[in-house]
Amino acid sequence: MAPQRRGTDPSTEQRQLRPREESDGLGRVLEDLFSGGGAVALLTIPAMFWVLSVTARQSLLAAAAVVFVFGVAFVSLAVSVSAFRGDWFGVGPAWPPRSYALAGIRVVGYNVALWAATNLALLPAIPEGPRVGVGAVSGNLVGVGVAAVVPVVATAALLRLCHAIHRFRTAEGYG
Repeated sequence: MAPQRRGTDPSTEQRQLRPREESDGLGRVLEDLFSGGGAVALLTIPAMFWVLSVTARQSLLAAAAVVFVFGVAFVSLAVSVSAFRGDWFGVGPAWPPRSYALAGIRVVGYNVALWAATNLALLPAIPEGPRVGVGAVSGNLVGVGVAAVVPVVATAALLRLCHAIHRFRTAEGYG
């Protein structure tokens, strides 16, 4: 009786047993963007439902403006989380390790950051400027700038808060 094969040839099995090479700079950035963007997408589901509820009673163009500004804030939050998590610039403390308490704080912080960025960008007091976007889906340039900056500032503040809580918990022995 012939030995049972697993469906792979020996060269494939050897390749699977070898350690993987380290990622280059671009590979590391893409890995950070994927993991940071995935975390933001998963943890901000409540903010996405909020945008759906806000735009449900609006005209198509008004809803498109809200969704555009929210999209800018979402991308800004995902990129800033990826940058801080991957330590792209070497500023501030390192990203604290995962824990349930810090995950809860991140859920609240990410959702509040998106809510604040979207609301601040759509304030009627913001001066009118040129429209940016594609076709009917656009926003005021100043509002879009606000939507892009607020998540970065919120992520930096949230990182400092999570780092302080992590230091406190480890210093007190709560682990």
